[in-house]
Amino acid sequence: MIALLASELRRFRSRRLVKVLTGLEVLGIVVAGVIVFLTQEYDLAAFPNTLRGSSLVLLSVGWMLGASAIGAEWHAGHLTTILTWEPRRGRVILAKIVASLAGVFVLSLAVQALLGIALAIDAAGRGSTTGADAAWFAESAAVATRVALLSTIFAGFGFALAAAGRNTAVALGAGFAYLVIVENLVRGLRPEWAPWLLTDNAALFIIGRTDFNLPGRTVVQSGVYLAAVGLGLLLGAAGLFRVRDVT
Repeated sequence: MIALLASELRRFRSRRLVKVLTGLEVLGIVVAGVIVFLTQEYDLAAFPNTLRGSSLVLLSVGWMLGASAIGAEWHAGHLTTILTWEPRRGRVILAKIVASLAGVFVLSLAVQALLGIALAIDAAGRGSTTGADAAWFAESAAVATRVALLSTIFAGFGFALAAAGRNTAVALGAGFAYLVIVENLVRGLRPEWAPWLLTDNAALFIIGRTDFNLPGRTVVQSGVYLAAVGLGLLLGAAGLFRVRDVT
């Protein structure tokens, strides 16, 4: 199992989409850092709010990477090859899930750290670092960890949908349709169902209870709920993988 997991971690790291999206994120951070430095005086005390505001990018990247981690394998026919030397399907799908989620979590933390470095340079050069104390660091670390965890959960959503649909596009299309169309309709027609909507729970988990009120939910409860939904989808996808034809 260790060898299989190591192989899947290397496969995730070497995927073209991972490299492209990571490169785009780094480029975006550099460009944003230069623009901020040239056009404004950045207050480093606002960094936790910056992390909250930029979280949508990481959540979207997480969903795409999770979906492509299995969807591309179906498309290219690599799963058939893998099962010729490791026929135990449960181990194969578990290794792919763990590698994908771990990769997204680490990548999310690294990108946020790079963003923090870039903005710290801006603040030191043409802004203010007042208030960047131990309490600020703790809040920043907490927000960054929550963003990374939620990106990982969204990667699980994407992985499960792509595994079930055998295609990356299925996961992306289904995710867009549900999050943008279905949940907005439900929010408008049945506002009392808000505590069960993924986007509302995600907002509470990232923003925090003091700034976003969701009746019947705390920040921790929202995180647990989203993780439970993700786990349920992954278990269903793993079950399908174990019982249906792979060719």
